[in-house]
Amino acid sequence: MTRILQLGIESNWHLQYSDSFPAVSYLNDSAGKPIYQRITEINIPVVFDKPIIAVSVNTTVPVGKVWKYAGYLRRSLTTGLGASFVGEPESLFLGKFNLVVFDDLNINYSLSIQVPKWFISANIAVYQYEGADTTTLEDDVQAIKISLGI
Repeated sequence: MTRILQLGIESNWHLQYSDSFPAVSYLNDSAGKPIYQRITEINIPVVFDKPIIAVSVNTTVPVGKVWKYAGYLRRSLTTGLGASFVGEPESLFLGKFNLVVFDDLNINYSLSIQVPKWFISANIAVYQYEGADTTTLEDDVQAIKISLGI
């Protein structure tokens, strides 16, 4: 059974959330440079209902540094007992659209993102895939029926 998706069509993706998060500067070090408080875990205030999303995380990288890691993404479900995390955290790459395909559940979910402690700002965008998401199961069943003469 093959899954049929149209990920390359821009109109199949809808922006669900976008925001910027600056770190708070609270002191200066001995050289007079600001010391930043870590950006806390970012809870995305959107309920998602599709299993395919794309997440983009961007920040200003200091001159001379090479950063590729952008933190991790966690999915949570609301149960009768409260919010429960589902699955392993997904690692995110900086400056890329991170495609995340969750196991197909018929339940809505929420997301949270934790960026690395050295980020002094984070720009987050989350897109949900709204395009065709089908399988070849019906075609396979029809081919079996034809083979059996049903």
